[in-house]
Amino acid sequence: MKCKICKNDSKDYKLLISHIKQKHNLSSKEYYDKYLKKEIEGICLKCNNQTKFNSVSKGYRKFCSSKCSNSSILTLNKTKETNIKKYNVEHVSQRNDIKEQKKTKSIIKYGVECPFQNDEIKEKSRKTNRQTFGVDYPTQNIEIRRKIERTNLKRYGVNNPFELTEIKDYIKKIKYEKFLLKIKKLLNYLDLELCSDYKGEFDNINIKCKKCNNIFINKWNNIQQGSSCPYCTIVGKSKYEIDLINFVNSLNLKIIENDRIIIKPLELDIYISSKNIAIEFDGLYWHSENFNKNKNYHLNKTEECGKNNIKLIHIFEDEWVFKQDIVKSRLKQILGINKSKRIHARKCQIREISPKTKNEFLNNFHIQGGDRSNIKLGAFYNNELVSVMTFSHGSISKGSKNINGVWELSRFCSNSKYHIPGIASKLLTYFKRNYEWLEIFSYADRRWSKGNVYYKLGFKLEHITKPNYWYIKNQERIHRFNLRKRSDEPKDIPEWILRSKEGYHRIWDCGHLKFILKCRG
Repeated sequence: MKCKICKNDSKDYKLLISHIKQKHNLSSKEYYDKYLKKEIEGICLKCNNQTKFNSVSKGYRKFCSSKCSNSSILTLNKTKETNIKKYNVEHVSQRNDIKEQKKTKSIIKYGVECPFQNDEIKEKSRKTNRQTFGVDYPTQNIEIRRKIERTNLKRYGVNNPFELTEIKDYIKKIKYEKFLLKIKKLLNYLDLELCSDYKGEFDNINIKCKKCNNIFINKWNNIQQGSSCPYCTIVGKSKYEIDLINFVNSLNLKIIENDRIIIKPLELDIYISSKNIAIEFDGLYWHSENFNKNKNYHLNKTEECGKNNIKLIHIFEDEWVFKQDIVKSRLKQILGINKSKRIHARKCQIREISPKTKNEFLNNFHIQGGDRSNIKLGAFYNNELVSVMTFSHGSISKGSKNINGVWELSRFCSNSKYHIPGIASKLLTYFKRNYEWLEIFSYADRRWSKGNVYYKLGFKLEHITKPNYWYIKNQERIHRFNLRKRSDEPKDIPEWILRSKEGYHRIWDCGHLKFILKCRG
């Protein structure tokens, strides 16, 4: 492409646009209007109104609006109808076989399902943006941000569409629908059914018991705190705790319930003497500060059990309700009742995986679910993903800093169908050989683990963190970082007091073990 002003050669339109901006201080529209525009351009072919400018390569649009370009809309609708008849989708790209073909081509060419997940492509995109806009991403450019604001003002009357009441109401509606699904899921687990509209946690709702078919009235707040059907409730224990006890019993293990002798006067919900393992069911509401369960309550139990050579596992209520399969699988592993298929790590291939694949796997097999990691490694056995390990830069929410060469081993888990000795070592070795690193650190949750896997991988225990808290509301644990103090809130009032006024309570964990591995070279 040649510049009409100085005859400079450019390989493509993007470089030409960059050239005219930097060399001649003209926008692409100004350049086009002065040197390329034809007399009839910029006027709607149907209503003679002004049309929008697209780019140097495309010029102005033929029509000012979709109303004027009905012919193109009719063509589009006809195409949609044809696709629905032939393929049962509006657009060919929605077909699963086409999607899989694209993924396969992308994996062969770039090693990932989507080209933009490839680091080289990302860097190439950033390089182009730096040449064109002077920044890594277009929205970092002040001129572009102002242009977006002007467009929003013209279209919506505000700088940011999310300020509009209609948009806010729509977001509230989506959140409400998601929350309603969560309520129905929990009620279904309790063998209950919602028979009226949900308005708020402190408003009465009609609930039907599936066991006895009776309908009773209660508040959602009471249900999430352990209340159930008044006609068939077992007094003393929640349904969740009873289900957990029944599960452990089903493993043919002799258990002692509600023991108050071993760590007197504290109680152990479940004790398995043959394994020297105890299990504590921590109801979110009853084990929160609201019922005088202070920051060291769970830790004290763990340490008292440790003095008696007993490993204590703490299961938070939401983990059992919403991630029961993962909890059961992990308990079987800890209790040494593992009937999964054994495969050798040497028969597995390691390669990078996409964020979507990684998060789907973590949500299925890791108690913490997905993450926002930078490096995502997968182990494949006969082309099946069987294990995942992820690495991230330091997170502010965990009190860490982003330092070059310092990585956090964020997640590691395997498919519960398989037992793969040595797979953690193989994944870590792949990382150490293929990425620059000076130090790797990771955390073991003391509610579940003593960090044995880290010792096997060569990590050293750096220090033990103090117990930390989660906020709880509506049967959900929320990380404290998501509810930290806002800039408009009073500085002299502690964050947790402000949140308690909003209906949040705090529940404390047992702290973490921080492990570290340093590069010898």
